[in-house]
Amino acid sequence: MATYTISVNERTNTGKALLALIKSLGILVSPVHPKSTKSTTLDAIREAKEGKGVLCEDFEDYLKKVHE
Repeated sequence: MATYTISVNERTNTGKALLALIKSLGILVSPVHPKSTKSTTLDAIREAKEGKGVLCEDFEDYLKKVHE
């Protein structure tokens, strides 16, 4: 048995129809979600809650710390 990876935009009518066809043929469909901006944002939120990061008084303070 071979494994193929395809990208389908599930929000379009064509994408929905293609997925319905594939499923009707009895083909196993396993969604794979690449690491997205959302997960990067969630990582940043987690780090902030853990106290990691830089605390700045104002934008000038931020600029000083960034250029150190």
